Amino acid sequence: MRRILYALLVSAVLAGCGGEAKMVVGTSREVLMVYSEDSKFSAGAFYKYMVKVLYTPQPETLIYVRPLKWNRFPQFSNYRNKILFLLPNDSLWDLCKEEEGVFFRKDMFVRGDFTILVCSYDSRAMLRLITDHLPVIWDTLLNKAIRELSEVEFLGGKNRKLMQTIEREFGIKMVVPAGWSLYRRGKGFLSIIKSNPSRFIFVYSEPHERFINLEDVLNLRDSLTTIYYKGDSVAREYVTSMTDEVNGIQIFKIYGLWKNDTLMAGGPFVTYAFNKDGKFYMLDAGVFAPESQNKVNLILRVEGIIRTFR
Repeated sequence: MRRILYALLVSAVLAGCGGEAKMVVGTSREVLMVYSEDSKFSAGAFYKYMVKVLYTPQPETLIYVRPLKWNRFPQFSNYRNKILFLLPNDSLWDLCKEEEGVFFRKDMFVRGDFTILVCSYDSRAMLRLITDHLPVIWDTLLNKAIRELSEVEFLGGKNRKLMQTIEREFGIKMVVPAGWSLYRRGKGFLSIIKSNPSRFIFVYSEPHERFINLEDVLNLRDSLTTIYYKGDSVAREYVTSMTDEVNGIQIFKIYGLWKNDTLMAGGPFVTYAFNKDGKFYMLDAGVFAPESQNKVNLILRVEGIIRTFR
């Protein structure tokens, strides 16, 4: 019986009104969370972990989770990003193929979608399973959103001159989109900017590795932006930090809010701090867009630029 229900649902998903194929819906930062009464504790653990706030200065979550019960799923199966909590009594349990685990699938219900399957025979075992995988799921969803949102930054091509300058002076490669220009330079420091809206990135390095912790990184950022950004500083009460891996390199990442009391300005920023080849690096991107209602998308767009470093 379950196989028949599954076949009917898949048929409904693959075809829209009038027999036309459905299009993917939902933004890059939205995740549809589909669960049942039996999997509600696992879904709750996922929801709680995903609520990480970036202040712009208004509080905004980096990833939006949209809860949905299984009975409504056929109407929303073409969501761009989905996580499905599956137990044997759920209608789509056959997707698990009798395997327990967390599985990532592309183009599962509609072309362009991304589905995470959390499969377990038991609700308690499912809670342990999702708890163990939460960091990987978070990284996967956030980095996917960064990659998709930043695509617009690269549509116009590359500024190869600035890319060569960064590689020559800092020993790392980073893709700089066309339209960006040099702003400030100093000892171990280079900043680039682009307007409409105002975006800025700096690269900083030291010849020796550092022991990296939140307070030292923020103090260092403040010391640099005080000099090169006319007195910018970090609003310490609005900081979120985490670890990540980019191109095989472990990084310490900070999201936060910068402010300039003299200029009456502020906005979100993201900082990457890491050691590589015996040197310490700080890559930082910020946004000033008081007119924008979606500053999180903007900061993730410029984060996609610094994330290209090699």
